[in-house]
This record gives sequence, structure tokens and C-alpha cells, in this order.
Amino acid sequence: MSNYFCIDIGGTSIKSGVYNEMGEAVSPSQTTPCQNTKKQNMILKTVLDLIQRISVEYSIVGVAISSSGVIDPEKGEVVYAGYTIPNFQGTNFKKAVKDSFNLPCEVENDVNCVLLAEAWQGKLLTQKNIVCLAVGTGVGGAVYQNGALVRGTNFCAGEVGYLQVEGKNFQDLASTNALNMRAQEILQQQNLNGHQIMELAETGNPKVLKVLDDWLQDLAKGITTIMYLLNPEQIILGGGIMEQVDFIKPHLEAKIAEQLISPIFDKSELYFAKLGNKAGMVGALYHFLTQQN
Repeated sequence: MSNYFCIDIGGTSIKSGVYNEMGEAVSPSQTTPCQNTKKQNMILKTVLDLIQRISVEYSIVGVAISSSGVIDPEKGEVVYAGYTIPNFQGTNFKKAVKDSFNLPCEVENDVNCVLLAEAWQGKLLTQKNIVCLAVGTGVGGAVYQNGALVRGTNFCAGEVGYLQVEGKNFQDLASTNALNMRAQEILQQQNLNGHQIMELAETGNPKVLKVLDDWLQDLAKGITTIMYLLNPEQIILGGGIMEQVDFIKPHLEAKIAEQLISPIFDKSELYFAKLGNKAGMVGALYHFLTQQN
């Protein structure tokens, strides 16, 4: 089987690993911090360094990239990047990889990749209407209808993080970052992360439970808007925080049901992503294979 180097670029780190065409890991995955400053973005240099290093150990036939931001998949370029990743707009991975290594490269939006990965490996590609939300540094979205991703006029479809909820961006209320900031403020404790917050919730900490309740309420507001607009068969929920299925699923389903005007709108199944941190890489591979074939 051929080997492909798969890369998933997020707001704070880059995950990478070698996969075969079945979506099976050939190498251990690694996580590399994004060395960004307000004046300089080092993501492209880091990606090229990773390709250089992996090429010494493995024979790879292509590079598959999942990236934050609005992506032009034909050019392999970041055409827009919001405030979560400064100085990223205009980065052209496809050209850089071709020029540096003479390897084919395909690039796709990270949430589109999560959707493709979960649908491919979870045998969901027969579904006609799927929405995916990735909850992390921000909230990203992807839409899949009738066998294809919905990209929009200029690749901006699915950018749900900018939906207005209570006069604010959806992602400023419903991201894991937003949850962390709320918990830190209420508890007067710095550097709390989602995992630590969920551990505190399991102890019955009333302040943390209230923070989580408010956060889930805001998450449900965005989801119900999507349900009204698209009426999807399934809504895939990804991101590290969504691994807490036993806690989040019943509470979120209840809040969605409370907010919807009628049960007739409450027909979308919440599907919690199962591939974890490798979803972006696996989805990038699926995109690469379909584009190259």
C-alpha cells in the first residue's frame, strides 16, 4: 500500500502522521506547537520541516492537509483566516509542497475533513444531509448534502462560528475556549482546560455545573438555528470536549428540545465524533484520494 503524510493544522498545534489509503495509521502521530506571533506566522515553515523529516523515514506519495480557515481546495490556499490564527491568510500549501518536494498536495478545511473522516470511517456517506460542528479554539462547521460538501460561492459555507447569538459570535459563546474562560473567571483559577473542568463537574462542584449549563445553553442556541435552516439527518459533534459524551449528550439534547418551537423540528440525531484527534488527518486523506482519483 502507498503511504501518505497527513497533516491537521489547528489554532495552537499541528498534528501529523503517515497513513495508508485505507485510513490506517502507519506511523505514530505527533503534535507540534504552532510557533506564531502577532507579527509572524510560522505554520508553512513548520509544515515543510515536518515533510522533510518524515521523508527520511518513510516513502510517501502525497501530502494531505486539513487546515483551519477558509480554504480554496483547488489552489490549496488559505483565502481567509480569522482572529484565532493571525497572519495565516494567503498561505498556499499546495504550491509550496510541490515546489519544495515535487509531491502532490491537497488541502481542505479542517471541519470539512472531520465530517469526511467520520462519514467515511463511520459509514455515513449514504446519508443525504449531514452537518458537522468542531468545538475547540473556535466553532467550525461543515455541511454535506446529496453526496458532496457544500462549499458556497467562495468556499465560505459552514462558517457557523460567526453566526450571531445573543449579539455575539457563536464561537465566542460556545467554543471550548469560551467555556474555559467562563470557568476561570468564576473559579478565579487560571489555565483551566476542558478536561479539568469536566473533572470538577464530576465532583458535583455547583459553580462548574452552572458554567457548563450556561455553555450548553449557548451551544444549543446555535444548533437549533442550524436545525431550522438545514434540517439535517445527523449533526456530528467533534472536538476534544465532545469526548465527554455521557455528560454532554443528555444535557444538550434536553436544551435543544426546550428551545425548539415544536418537536417536528427535533429530528436531527446528535452523533459524537469517534475518531478523536486523528479525524482531521483521516479526512484530509479521504479528500486527497478523491481529488487525485
